[in-house]
Amino acid sequence: MKFIHSKFRKWEENTHIPEEIMDVVNFIAEKIGHGGGIEEQTVTLYNRGGYPYAKGFRIIHCTSSYADGPSADYSGAFAKWLKGLGFRIENSYGDNGMDPATNWRDTYWTNEFIYEPSEVSEEDFVMWEEKDYEV
Repeated sequence: MKFIHSKFRKWEENTHIPEEIMDVVNFIAEKIGHGGGIEEQTVTLYNRGGYPYAKGFRIIHCTSSYADGPSADYSGAFAKWLKGLGFRIENSYGDNGMDPATNWRDTYWTNEFIYEPSEVSEEDFVMWEEKDYEV
């Protein structure tokens, strides 16, 4: 099995969330207090077999910080407002990073939203070889 990177890059370059929808995403972000400035990204869908991909965005909030305390989690409000636009939360994960200024482990939580119409299977970028079929 060979992953065809050029085909994947072409998909990344040519597949986008419509600009009008991203404008609505940023409008909602501002209205619920996130602040906006959200940009489209390619998201790998880790929660399923294989690794499909989609266009989407990430929002991150701090759950524990010695210096700054926790920050607001806007994922629930986003999920409620964006569902009708074709978005859903796909991946959700935490990360503990050391803050060198305070010598404290700050914990950040990431929620990745995908735009469902942009979802594509990893199979679209794979070329199967003879050796893949040998027993």
